[in-house]
Amino acid sequence: MTTLETTELIRRLQLLQSRLCEMANDLGNLTDPEIVAVSEEADRLIVQLQRLRKQEADVRKRNNACTVSLLPAAQPPEEIGEQSRTFLLKHS
Repeated sequence: MTTLETTELIRRLQLLQSRLCEMANDLGNLTDPEIVAVSEEADRLIVQLQRLRKQEADVRKRNNACTVSLLPAAQPPEEIGEQSRTFLLKHS
């Protein structure tokens, strides 16, 4: 999904929220079947939006991941000293 689709989901969710407030004021009963139906629709949109945002975050994470390591893997000082044929002195 694109940012436009995300924006549309948010707009629809805001409309449902306004509708729920109006219905609650008019009907006065939050367990009214009409209110429950609109609430369930809002829940579905919320879940869809959360999945979309997670997918977008995963894509950003993959795009920002470094695929080439510029630094060699960490090695103990003893191995580095042996590889470069130098002696390392440790001060205690």
